[in-house]
Amino acid sequence: MRHRALGLGLVLLVFGAVPNISAQEAEVEAAVHATLGAWSAGEYADFVAQYQADARGFFLDGGPLMDGGFNVALLQAAANAGFAADVDVQDLDVQIHGQTAISVAYLIGSLTLPGGLVMPGTWRYSETRVSTDDGWKVIQFHVSPQEGM
Repeated sequence: MRHRALGLGLVLLVFGAVPNISAQEAEVEAAVHATLGAWSAGEYADFVAQYQADARGFFLDGGPLMDGGFNVALLQAAANAGFAADVDVQDLDVQIHGQTAISVAYLIGSLTLPGGLVMPGTWRYSETRVSTDDGWKVIQFHVSPQEGM
């Protein structure tokens, strides 16, 4: 009987040590996938709606800090000129800190530049979201090429 209780205790200990994804983490994961899915699908209004109006960050072009979020008309103009993104989110990790969520992931796929040049690659992606009445919104982001792997 004592061995059975010990065995049950070990099973509970092991299963208790397995991380459970919280409801908030699941919401943020879904929001990350929705955001980047909208970008890849060219659904720029949906993409921009995932950001706070004052969002800031570094985009994959290596340019200066983007301050003030994304603009649907500019994204559409870039798409009309030939820009397209086809990326999948991999190894997404979300941490919740109160009303703030920090996410990191890899974006794997390709970017098509105006003129037709296709650039396959892996990019590092991180973002900070805040919980709002309208869901988890991006307030800060960073996208950069993965190098040296």
